[in-house]
Amino acid sequence: MGILIEKGTVVTLGKENRIIENGAVYIENSVIKDVGPTSELKKKYTPNSELRTPNYQSIDARGKVIMPGLINTHHHLYSTLARGMAIPGEPAKNFVEILEKLWWPLDKTLNKEDIYYSALIPLIECVRNGTTTIIDHHESQTYQVGSLDELEKAAGEIGIRSCLCLGISDRYDKGKEGLEESERFLKKLRTPNSELRTTNNLVSAMVGLHASFTVNDDTLEKAVGLAKKYDVGIHIHCAEDKADEEDSVKKYGKRVVERFKDKGVLGPKSILVHGVHLDEREMDILKETKTNLVHNPESNMNNAVGWADVLKMLEKGVMVGLGTDGMSSDMLSQMRCAYLIARNEKKDPRVAFMEAPRMLLENNPKIVSQVTPFGKLGEISAGSLADVILIDYLPPTPLNENNFLGHLIFGLVDATVDTTIVNGKVLMENKRLVGIDEEKITAKSQELAQKLWERFNK
Repeated sequence: MGILIEKGTVVTLGKENRIIENGAVYIENSVIKDVGPTSELKKKYTPNSELRTPNYQSIDARGKVIMPGLINTHHHLYSTLARGMAIPGEPAKNFVEILEKLWWPLDKTLNKEDIYYSALIPLIECVRNGTTTIIDHHESQTYQVGSLDELEKAAGEIGIRSCLCLGISDRYDKGKEGLEESERFLKKLRTPNSELRTTNNLVSAMVGLHASFTVNDDTLEKAVGLAKKYDVGIHIHCAEDKADEEDSVKKYGKRVVERFKDKGVLGPKSILVHGVHLDEREMDILKETKTNLVHNPESNMNNAVGWADVLKMLEKGVMVGLGTDGMSSDMLSQMRCAYLIARNEKKDPRVAFMEAPRMLLENNPKIVSQVTPFGKLGEISAGSLADVILIDYLPPTPLNENNFLGHLIFGLVDATVDTTIVNGKVLMENKRLVGIDEEKITAKSQELAQKLWERFNK
């Protein structure tokens, strides 16, 4: 059956960027087939005879905004079980200590079941927040081989479109096992009719690396060779903290982005994450190589590493997207954080009103189109993939194409997602998850988290 979403306010985004009052969207299989006024689509797709039953599911969107699903271009699903965990010893006083006291020990403690359940929870949160596509970056240093299968299984069960990678690092086995797992998974995704396959057009992959300061030249070159072999990009943290730049200059005599350029990391299929401490020359290199950069403002604030001057990057023509770095799965709140911190840092209330929404609504879909084979996302138009969300929103002032961003930043950001559809499948309707036993999953997650915490603190 098709799906007819009707009687809502359609916000198409995309080049046309139309707002259709009392609008409708018709979905067939995994794509959007039509969009327009409800009266026209209902007449077009309803059989003429009153005795015939329409061959579509109807979703009433009155009092709701119908818009494309949101995209997160940098997530860390594996970080979930650290939520609420006590860390022994003195609190970390800088970014490197945060890694050494929390994230690296956690990476070494995760097991197979932990990885699977730590993915299920934030994927459910994606559904609840209208985030329909993620690009994830995984770390589990003592359970690497098979780790990406666990993430794929979780993505298939919940139904979120996902691009996966494992963050290869010399911190364990000089990156050897991480390279092997990355190639195994990339090869698997290209194997037709594989019994191991659990998803249908929902999962793709990149080659992941942790960061410049944890990857030597040999590992870096092997990862780049692997990415070229499978025609994918590199996904790596970049200049998140000053320590990353200082390490690169000390060891290699060049800044991080310069090193990446020399080693073939950069290009339109690759993603650099954070970029807080890039200098102007590095920004120019990103522009010249058409490399994507993902801004994670909440995470940067949480780790006290500084603010990435994404306004300057955007002005230069760098493709800057928006991610959460595992802080949450709520992209609308991330967008408003990007908007507010940019104004605060620049001491200028005239900036970021256009740029913050652009990172989320325009650039994130473009990045996904460059680094994955998924297809057309980020707009409601015939032929686009059927990733659609409905948000409860009764605008208190007129809503049109010219003032939509004002409603987005100051209204929709606080509204509730009612319905989430991915690839033409309804994952949540009337705020109820479809076919997902959230209570059972969270109960198991709590059980595993307690055991993980005990192992972590031994």
